[in-house]
Amino acid sequence: MGAALDVSRDALRRRLLEGFLPLWRDRGVDRARGGFHNRLDARLAPGPDDSKRLVVHARLVYAFSQAARLGAPDWARDTARHGLAFLREKFRDARHGGYFHRTDLAGAPLDRRKDLYDHAFVLFALAHHARASGDGEALREAATVLDLLEAHLSAPEGFFEAATEQWKPVAATRRQNPHMHLLEACLALAEAGGGARYIELARRLFELLRRRFVDAARGCLLEFFADDLRPHPGPEGRIVEPGHHFEWVWLLHQHARVSGDDAAPGLAERLFAFGQRYGVDPEFGGVYDQIDPDGSVLRDTKRLWPQTEYVKALAARAEADPSPLRFDALRAALAGLLDRYASREHPGFHEETARDGALRSAYMPATSVYHVTFALCEALRVLPR
Repeated sequence: MGAALDVSRDALRRRLLEGFLPLWRDRGVDRARGGFHNRLDARLAPGPDDSKRLVVHARLVYAFSQAARLGAPDWARDTARHGLAFLREKFRDARHGGYFHRTDLAGAPLDRRKDLYDHAFVLFALAHHARASGDGEALREAATVLDLLEAHLSAPEGFFEAATEQWKPVAATRRQNPHMHLLEACLALAEAGGGARYIELARRLFELLRRRFVDAARGCLLEFFADDLRPHPGPEGRIVEPGHHFEWVWLLHQHARVSGDDAAPGLAERLFAFGQRYGVDPEFGGVYDQIDPDGSVLRDTKRLWPQTEYVKALAARAEADPSPLRFDALRAALAGLLDRYASREHPGFHEETARDGALRSAYMPATSVYHVTFALCEALRVLPR
C-alpha cells in the first residue's frame, strides 16, 4: 500500500456520490433502449452483451435509491426511477405475476423463468425505493411479490430455487445464498414500513440458517445442499465462501436490531471467527473466494464482493462494540479495498485480483455496484463523525 488513503467519512461520501455512482449514471444507463447495461469494459464502454438481467436492474435501483437517501441531487432519484420503470415495464410478467429472469437488449423476454434470488433483490430494491421516494406502490408491489413466492416456491423447509414461467418449481441444487438475500429483503421491507409479515419470515429464515446452513461442528457456512437441505453429497458440498460468512455477519447484526432476536449476534461471532481465521489472506491481505470446511484454500483469487462484505462485517461489529480497535480494523479494511480495487484511472472499481493483487478482470459488472455502495454506506453510517 502506498501513501495513506483517506477513509474519512467526507472522503468516502465524495467517492460514492461524486465519483462512483455518477460514473454508473453516465456509463451504465442504456439511453437508447432503457434500463441498465450489465457491465462496462476497461474503456468504460458497455458490454458486449446480448441481454439484460433482472438482478442488475434491482441492484442498481437499490444503489441509486441509497444515493438519494444520502442527499445526492435529483439525478440519483431519477436514475433509480429509470431502472424501476424498465423493471416494471419489461421484466414483469403481466399474465402469471412475478418477473422474468432475462430480456433482450430492448426488453423482450428471453428467459421467462422465475428465480428466487432475482425476486429477493426485487423485494430489496422496492424497499429502498420506497424509503427514498415515499412510493407507497412499491410496498404494495413487494407484498404481491412475497405472496407469489410463498404460494409457489415454499418448500417443506425454506424455498425452492426457481420455477417455470407458470411458477412450477424446477428441480435444482439448493443454496443458502437466495435465502440470505430474502432475509436481507425482509429486514429492508420491515424498516420501510412493510409490516410484521416480513419480521416473521426473517425469523424463520434465521432458524433455517442456524438449523441447516451452518456446520455446527466447525462453525462454518455451507453453500450447496440437496433437495432435503442436507449438505450436497458432491464436491459442491465442501465449498465455503468467506465472503458469505462476512455478509451473514452484517445481516445477523441487522436481524438482531430489527427483529429483537438476541441469538443472532452470537452466531454472527462464530461465523466471523471462522471467516477471519481461514478466509483472510495472512500474507497479501484480502478475502479469498473459496475455502473448504477444514479451512484449506480452494480458490485463492479475490473478487471484489467478498472484500466489500468484510467491510460491512467490520462495520457491524464496530457498531455493536464501538472500541478503537474495531474502528481501526474497519478503516484498515476500507484502505485495503480502495488500494487494491479502486481504479487509478476512473472512479470505478476492479472486479477481481489474483492472490498477490495482480488484476485479473478487465470488466466491471453492474452487479458489483450494489456491493460497493452497500459497503461504503455502512462505513458512512457507523464511522464516528
